[in-house]
Amino acid sequence: MNCELTMQKRHKRLLVALLMLFGLSLLIPDVITMFHPEPAGLNVQLADQANQFRALHGMMAGLGVMGCLACYRIEKERTLVMGIGLTLALVVAARVYSLFSEGLPDWPTLFYLAIESILALIFLRFPPPADNIRTS
Repeated sequence: MNCELTMQKRHKRLLVALLMLFGLSLLIPDVITMFHPEPAGLNVQLADQANQFRALHGMMAGLGVMGCLACYRIEKERTLVMGIGLTLALVVAARVYSLFSEGLPDWPTLFYLAIESILALIFLRFPPPADNIRTS
């Protein structure tokens, strides 16, 4: 009976590890970029463009925070895990569209596309169970 009420340990460990990896991989570089004196390699001439670029990194860092926070009580975070998966699916769709419209990017971008695709699939296909009820 207790096995039915809680996530399987393997499932929980996998989701926590992937969410933490996802969260920290966004949080750390994006916070650094937000406060870097010159926006990461872009020749930004207008203050509005620099502001938008920093805001985008702030949003990505926020998504990283959500990934890390989802690990705290993973059993209760089905909606958040699925939301992160949906966000990643939209990022993948945008990247694939870009492949067709702008051409083939460098290998690191293709690597990110593969990782984002796998994470989106896992978070959407295997989120915490909906019927997960904790009794205390």
